[in-house]
Amino acid sequence: MFVDHKGLLRLIPSQLTRPIGLMYQHIITALSRRKEAEITLHKSYKQLESYSKMLDNEMEKGRQIQKSFLPDQPLEIPGWETAAYFKSAYQVAGDFYDVFELPCRCVGIVVADVCDKGVGAAIFMALFRSLFRIFSGHAALKGFTIEGTDLQCGEIISASEEPPTASYPPKVLKAVQLTNDYVAKYHGDLGMFATVFFGVLYPVSGSLTYINAGHDPQYIVTPSGGVKAQLNPSGPAVGIDPQSRFGIEQTILEPGDIMLGYTDGVTEAISQEGNFFTTEKLLASLNRPIKSAAELVDRIEKRVAVHMGKAEQHDDITLFAIRRIPLNESGT
Repeated sequence: MFVDHKGLLRLIPSQLTRPIGLMYQHIITALSRRKEAEITLHKSYKQLESYSKMLDNEMEKGRQIQKSFLPDQPLEIPGWETAAYFKSAYQVAGDFYDVFELPCRCVGIVVADVCDKGVGAAIFMALFRSLFRIFSGHAALKGFTIEGTDLQCGEIISASEEPPTASYPPKVLKAVQLTNDYVAKYHGDLGMFATVFFGVLYPVSGSLTYINAGHDPQYIVTPSGGVKAQLNPSGPAVGIDPQSRFGIEQTILEPGDIMLGYTDGVTEAISQEGNFFTTEKLLASLNRPIKSAAELVDRIEKRVAVHMGKAEQHDDITLFAIRRIPLNESGT
């Protein structure tokens, strides 16, 4: 057994020593370079792993921040109950829902879906949500403002009166127009937009005045099951064209009725076989009697989960329901 290459070379005729020595030196050099490459590669893996962990941490921070944009607890509305379900396809999402009090003792309801997925959609989700809240609260931003010094949602009406007519729509719904104009003017070159359902609920009467900006039809469901009204689109998606105009529609929720809001992540949930959940299956989920908003949301969520099985979720899923509690349940 030879200890080193010098000992080896002493046993080789002198005329062969030089070429063999050179070859051996090349081998030693190659092995040395390979070892250096392995060390460098190992360091690169460590750096990549560190960068990946850092990226995951930043994405988790983003997810937590975005989560804080959603209502952290149900808004307490006398005579009403709400329920919601939200599940993002990735760490951050483009879907969102919002329920908030308005200056006129009414309630704002928003269900929206920003185009695209991931970080870009999440950033615009925050922008849209903020603009809706700002503009519906009578604030000015870069020249966009609701006219007048006092924001009016329309007259508050009792349960026995007719809901306000479309001739006198709540000024708060101008938030949709202002948001559209702002996004289209300042961010239109990015091609980002959102489909939006924005409703103003009069809790006393059950009147719901709304704009559906390119969003899927939302539904009014009866307590015995079945769709009472379909809240169809009344305008295009928000943020595409500053010239867009949005129609205002109205409906009314009777005691026991539920308004169901959702995004297309529900109807387009994909099974392991590649099939959509579909609007038909969603409507089938509404045909049985419904005791509460929470029961309806839970029923749909479970059916979508069964449909998907172990398939990967490709889109954000949002469900929101608000129910007018009958007098015999409210104890009044």
